[in-house]
Amino acid sequence: MFHLVKIRQVMFWFLSIVVALVSYRFVVLGMDQAYAGATHQLLTSKEAFYLHIITAPIALFIAPFQLSKRFRAHSIRRHRLMGKVYCGAVFLAGTTGVIIAFNANGGLIAQSGFVLLAVLWLLATFRAMQVVMRGQMALHQEWMIRSIALTFAGVTLRVILPVQLLAGISIDVAYPAVAWLCWVPNLAVAEYVIRRSKTSQSQYA
Repeated sequence: MFHLVKIRQVMFWFLSIVVALVSYRFVVLGMDQAYAGATHQLLTSKEAFYLHIITAPIALFIAPFQLSKRFRAHSIRRHRLMGKVYCGAVFLAGTTGVIIAFNANGGLIAQSGFVLLAVLWLLATFRAMQVVMRGQMALHQEWMIRSIALTFAGVTLRVILPVQLLAGISIDVAYPAVAWLCWVPNLAVAEYVIRRSKTSQSQYA
C-alpha cells in the first residue's frame, strides 16, 4: 500500500512538471504557429489563447509543490509566495479558458464541459484564497485540493484524448467526451481524498 501511494505521488509530480514544461514548446516554436496548429479550437481571440497557454502551465508546475507537506514545512514563506503565483496564474488561465471554451469544437457538449471546468477552477481557487485569508487552514487545504484537481485536467486531457483517437474514435466524438472526462474524475478523486482525510482525523480526535 505504501509503495502504491509513493508511485501515485511520483506520477503526479512527474506528469505535472513534464506536461507544464512541454507546454512551453509553443514559446520556442512560435506562438503564431501554436495558434495556427490549434485545429481543435475555433478561436476568436489570439490574445486569450496566448495568455492561456502561458499561464496555465505555471499553475500546473506549481501544483505539486503546494500539495507537498514537506515543502510547506521546510519554508512556509516560499509556500505562500508560490501560492500567490499559483492563484494569479489560475485566475488568468481560468478567465481566458472561459473565452476559449465558448469557441471550442465539439458543439454544445464540449463547450459546456470546458466552460464549467474553467468556472469551477476559478471558484475553487478563489475560495481557497478567501478562507486562508480568514485563517481557516483546514478549509484552505480542502479547496486547494479541489483547485489542483481541476488544474490537473491539463494532464488528463493530454492522456485521454490520444487514447481515444488511437482507439479509432473520431475527433467529433472524442472531443465532447474528453471535455468532461478530463476533469470530472479528477474532482471525484479530490472529494474522496478530502472525505477520507476527514474520516481519519475524526477517528484519531
